[in-house]
Amino acid sequence: MAKQTSARKKPWFHLLLGATLALNVVAALLIPPWMDDDSRRRIAASGVVRVGLDPAYPPFENDVQGELVGYDVDLARELGREMGLEVAFVPMAYDGLYDALVSGQIDVILSSYPYSPELCRRERCTRPYFQAGQVLVVGADSGIGGPKGLAGRSVGVEWGGPGDALVWPWEQAGGIGTRIPFDSPQEALSALAAGQVDAVVVDRISAVTFAGGQEGMVVLAPPVQDESFVVVVAQRSAWLHHRLQRALGRLERTGTLDSLEARWCRPPPE
Repeated sequence: MAKQTSARKKPWFHLLLGATLALNVVAALLIPPWMDDDSRRRIAASGVVRVGLDPAYPPFENDVQGELVGYDVDLARELGREMGLEVAFVPMAYDGLYDALVSGQIDVILSSYPYSPELCRRERCTRPYFQAGQVLVVGADSGIGGPKGLAGRSVGVEWGGPGDALVWPWEQAGGIGTRIPFDSPQEALSALAAGQVDAVVVDRISAVTFAGGQEGMVVLAPPVQDESFVVVVAQRSAWLHHRLQRALGRLERTGTLDSLEARWCRPPPE
């Protein structure tokens, strides 16, 4: 008798199965025709989204003894959880990511990929998830609230870098006192910490990484030059793009993006 009972399907099981099938049918019917693409059907069937990245750009993506770690790695996993999908990482060289996307070898590029109007006309880009552009960093007590407060002040930059290209015209126009070049963003930031310059213009990744371990330094917003990282999917993948947009919005509202930045880009004060 016990054996027959265990083999018999209970009524609630049939009700649950019927409800699940009905929901799947309704969900499929609710998908607009322009979203019902091949990538949606493949991902829905497998439950897996393939994420391409180049694991050679810490703190965003890095290969540590065969394990992928970094901001973008964690972000991909968080997006997968939000969408109810498993994430399969496909490591490759940065230059090969775009070709892999358009040829269908991967579903997503999530590898510190900067927004560009040309790219996002050809393919589908999500909302930005990280700002990596040039920023103005000042001392907390400097009284400098932005570029207009730099008159007569010394500004450190990385020699020949994007910040240098931005600040040089300011110097020529008399908007700052003196432009002081350094060999790296870190050297410029160290000079600011030591009081050797009044401000620096460097990339935001260097700024938040350095300033996170220093007291008395402020990274001003907005950036003086934008470089936003986005997630990229193929033009044909309208459904996946829609899901990613919604998932990123939820991660932003819940503070998950801030938590990822704090974990990977802001070391605790010494």
